Amino acid sequence: MKKSNLFKIIIALVLVLGISLMQHTPSAIADVPLQEDVSNVIHIDVTYDPLSKTFSAGGFSYDELQQFGIPALSDEIWALLTVFESLSLRIIGDEIQLATDDTTLFTMAFDGDARAFVYDLVNIYIETGRIDRTRAESWLEQADFDITLRKTREVSDPLRIQLATLLQVNIMENGEVRVEGIPTGMGLTAETSALLSAASIENAKICWNQGVIKGEVNGSALPQMTIFEDGVIVLDRALGLNLGDLGPIFESSFGAGIVLADGAPVVGECLP
Repeated sequence: MKKSNLFKIIIALVLVLGISLMQHTPSAIADVPLQEDVSNVIHIDVTYDPLSKTFSAGGFSYDELQQFGIPALSDEIWALLTVFESLSLRIIGDEIQLATDDTTLFTMAFDGDARAFVYDLVNIYIETGRIDRTRAESWLEQADFDITLRKTREVSDPLRIQLATLLQVNIMENGEVRVEGIPTGMGLTAETSALLSAASIENAKICWNQGVIKGEVNGSALPQMTIFEDGVIVLDRALGLNLGDLGPIFESSFGAGIVLADGAPVVGECLP
C-alpha cells in the first residue's frame, strides 16, 4: 500500500525521540508549567508485541518502519514494555511526561541540553539528513507531542496531525525534494522543473485543512479549492493509483512553504 513519505518522516523523527528517551533514566523530577497555547499537535499511536518483538506506529507496519530506517528496540526496552499494558509519552513545551496504565510515572525537564542529546541520537539513527536545530527549537516552542504505546498485535491507529507551522520544503536545482532538510526520495522530473522555471516561480505556500486548500505563489493568493475524499477514492479506483487509506490525510491539517532553488523563504502559518 502506498503511503505518504511526509507522514513517514514525521513518524520517524517522533518515534526515535520516544525510543531514545525511554532508554535513559531521568536524572531529576521537574515541575515545569504546561504550555497553554500550542499551534502544532502530533498524536501517534504505537502498538507493540513482545512475543514477536515487532511494533507499529501511525498506521505503518513494522516492515514499513524498518524500510524507512527505524531502529530495532533493545532487549532492555522489550523487558520494560512487557511489564505494561500501555504507556503514554507527552512532550509539552519544556516538559516530558511519562504515564503507564493511565497513571503518571514521572515528569522531566526537556531543556536545551536534553534536546541537543536527542537531536544527536536522531542524526545517528536516521541516515537521511541532519536535524536543523534552529528549526527544531521553533517547532518545540509551539508543539504538543503525544505518543501512546499499547500492547497488542493490531496495527496502530493512523497518525493524526494538526500543524500551523509551515513545513519547510526545498526543491533543489536537480529536482530533489527535501522536507525540513531531510531527503524524501522524491523528485521532480526535468520537464516539471523546466516548466516551473519558465513560469518564474520562486516559492509557494500551500495550506491543507481537511480537504480545503489555500495557496500562494510568489506571494499572490490562489483561488481556494476543496477536494472531497469520496471523489478521490473513485478516481483512485478508476486509475489504479493505490493511494491507500486517505482518512488520516482528510482528517489532518498542515501546510508547507515550498522554495525552488534559491527562491526567497516562505513565512507565516496555516490557520483554519
